[in-house]
Parts: sequence; structure tokens; C-alpha cells
Amino acid sequence: MTLNISPSTFEDLSDDIIMDIFDLLDPPVYIYHSFLNLNRRFNRIISDARLLISLDLSQLTSPANFAYHCQVMLSKMSKQLISLRLSNEQRFYAQIQQFITHVRLGHFQALRQLALIQITFDQLRRMLADILSLNKLIRLDIDMFDISGVAPSELNVVANALLSKSSSIQCLNLRFNREIIICESVSSSMRHLTLDACYSSDLPHLLSLCSNLSSLTVKVEQSRRRFPLLNLTNFDQPIHRQPLSSIMCSYLTYFSLDINDLTLSDVKKFLPAMPYLSHFRLEGLTYDIDFSKGDLWENIFENQTKKLTQFSISGLRIWLGNNADDDEDNHNLIAQIIQSFDTNHRYWGKYWSVHQTHKLRPNHLNLTLHAKSL
Repeated sequence: MTLNISPSTFEDLSDDIIMDIFDLLDPPVYIYHSFLNLNRRFNRIISDARLLISLDLSQLTSPANFAYHCQVMLSKMSKQLISLRLSNEQRFYAQIQQFITHVRLGHFQALRQLALIQITFDQLRRMLADILSLNKLIRLDIDMFDISGVAPSELNVVANALLSKSSSIQCLNLRFNREIIICESVSSSMRHLTLDACYSSDLPHLLSLCSNLSSLTVKVEQSRRRFPLLNLTNFDQPIHRQPLSSIMCSYLTYFSLDINDLTLSDVKKFLPAMPYLSHFRLEGLTYDIDFSKGDLWENIFENQTKKLTQFSISGLRIWLGNNADDDEDNHNLIAQIIQSFDTNHRYWGKYWSVHQTHKLRPNHLNLTLHAKSL
């Protein structure tokens, strides 16, 4: 008996299989370009809220193409768009400004991730209410550009609103390139916070407002030396500070600090506030040679950070001052550091796997050390 098998077509596939195929198309707008208005069934599948779409529009170099996406494509994705990246990096047009002109961000209530790169302060201020209205937004990345002429008080209002007003954001990355004063506790939903080039170097005050975080990354612009990390007093407005002894970040497991003028004494003061810290990372410029002494770190880890499993010093620059030209002394210093963290050391060799590299630079020593507990 001969079986007559008719050739199958794409339309013979089930809705779920077609949707799985659509999920593989990159960029997702190809779905609309190729299948919109072919027939009622495809229109129904394309508009199904289960079809989740992530868009990176930052690479669109044509203003006309971007305007088409805003006016035609995005309007059809209000219930499906879960990730969006916009950027003003394109030199041909101001992408975020054009987006604001054509689209209301608040219409995309399914958004889970949003990245706004090189956004201006005025653009961010105009989008702020919509950002805070996105009750499914989990991750927000903001890289601010061109904030000349912006009053510090205005910047602080926006920064603190982003930190404290959202009920859903769990991961927030802020790069403001300006000093900000954080005066409100981060929202209860927040778990991961990165302050990159924000010049917010008042660490005790920051820790007192971040007790619910599980990871905190603080990076202060290296070219701008500020004030003592634990004694910042010259703000225009007074800040009520808790003593370090009363601060407890019980959920913090990852802490990365990239800042100048840090001392090992500072580290010994704030680490007890993080009893469950498992990964500590350090970078910056310091005048304190104590950072290179393994026995001092051993004392800290043995008495103050019982849960630590990873420890990274990433290119910490130790200022050598007038001794920088004495090659013999410098090479002896490197030899002492290597021996201090050596695999044969009674503490480091027994409890840690250590990789270390050290380089001499004009006037300073680069100290790089990565350690994992055995």
C-alpha cells in the first residue's frame, strides 16, 4: 500500500512551535517584518503576550530606521517587550531624545530590563516617573552624559528617587560622573547596587542605607581625589550618620570598592559590618604600604570575616614617593610581598589558593592578588 504524504508547510506547525521558532529570531523585529498581516493566525501569534521580546536599539545608526521602530514596531509590543537598550552614543542623532518624542516608556509594563546609555539629565528627569511606574522592572542601567549646569540638589533628587522609590528594581547600576548625596534608604526590593563614578565616598553613611543588599560595588573616579573615606564633612548640607559599630549589612555577600586614599585601618573598621561577606574586591590608589602585608590581612580574615571565600586586590596602586627610584629597595619590597602571600606560608598556603602579580610603575607599585579559600 502506498502512503500519500503531502508536504508540510510552516503554517502546519502548532502555535507553540511557531512561537518557539519566533523566539530564535534575532533581532525580534524580523518577526514583524516577515509575518505581520500575512493572515489572522500569524497576527494572533505575534500579539500573544507569551511571545517575549528583547530589543537592543542602540546599534541603529539611521534616524529614519529608529523612528520607524518607535512609531510602528514598538507600538505593537507593549505587552511583550521585556528588555530594552537605548543609547545616545550614535553620533548621527540623539536616540533617547527621539524615543521620548515618539514613545511613552510607561506603556511597556512588561519591561524587566532597561538600559539608558549616555542619557542626559533632562532626558532622565523626563523619563523618571515612567521608570518608577514599571512594576515588573528588575534591572536598570543608567550611564549619564553631559550634566554640566545641573544643580547638585536636582541630581540628588533623581538619584535618591531611583534608589528608594521603585517597588520592583532588584539590580541598579548608576554611573552619574558627578558627586551625589545618598540620603534615603534603598528600596526593600533592591539586592544589587553599583555606584560607578558617582564620587559618593561617604562609605559608612552609604552602608547604613543599604542593609538589605546582597552585593554592593562602589567605584569613585580615580582621577579625582576626594576626602578621607570615613570622615567626609564638607557637604553643603548636614548628614546624620550612624557610627560604624551600629551598622550591620547582614545580607551583603559581595563588596567591591574602587577608591583612592583608602587605608588598611579603614578596611578593618568597615568589614565587621559585613558578617556574611564571601567575596571582597579592592582597587584604587593608596599611600598605605600595609595593604601588601600578608600577616595583617591574615589577622583581619581570622578575626573579622569568617565567611570570606574570595579576596581580590585588582591592581591596587601603592604610592612609593621618594623611594620610587631605588630599584634595589623596590625589588626587595616585591620579594617581601611575594613571600608574605607565598604557598609555603603557614596561613596563606594552608587555607588559600593565591595568584599574585606585582609590577613597578613610575612612583608606585601595582599590587594584584587573587585568593580563593581551599
